[in-house]
Amino acid sequence: MIIFGTRTKVLSNKSQSTTGNCDYCGTVGSLFAYRQIKYFHIFWIPIFPYSSQIITICSHCKKVSDQTQINPQTLQSLSLGAVRKTPIGYFTGIVLIGLLISAIFAAGISGAKKKQEYLKDPKVGDVYEVSYAKNGKTMRTIYRIAKLTADSVTFDINDYEADSRKGLRKLRERYSDSYSEKRQVSRAELEKMKSKISSIERL
Repeated sequence: MIIFGTRTKVLSNKSQSTTGNCDYCGTVGSLFAYRQIKYFHIFWIPIFPYSSQIITICSHCKKVSDQTQINPQTLQSLSLGAVRKTPIGYFTGIVLIGLLISAIFAAGISGAKKKQEYLKDPKVGDVYEVSYAKNGKTMRTIYRIAKLTADSVTFDINDYEADSRKGLRKLRERYSDSYSEKRQVSRAELEKMKSKISSIERL
């Protein structure tokens, strides 16, 4: 099964009627004009066209001419209305990618805003995803707020760690209640930790 690649589509003209005279054989009113589109696709979804040109076929001599071979005056006439423009559907992939990027960007802004709000007003039970350096690698684990005072925050630290975000997700699935070590930090230290905190969840 081919899931991505390129395809070619030929669009017929609007009226399905002849549009001009053949310069090759001289037959009057024998040309049919089409738009040929070449585009990238993933599965059946067009991503974007990388080539679009007008082609003509003579109904008499069967001569096929691409855009570079068509008489300039005839080409201009065809471009002004006789031949269909590239349908918006062939830009579906670009639209979807744009929407996805926008959604990711919006989610990132929302997540950053939520993290800042939770850091300013921590609650018992908040779960932090925290990264730190260890033996030259970036490791990740889970901190859970166990106790709060006016000046400090006490965390339960998960007994396990992971070296990737995927591993951290598995850690949360399997060992979400495995906490035996505690760590106490001041409110000021907590603010300084924010660059190491990837997310905060409030249950």
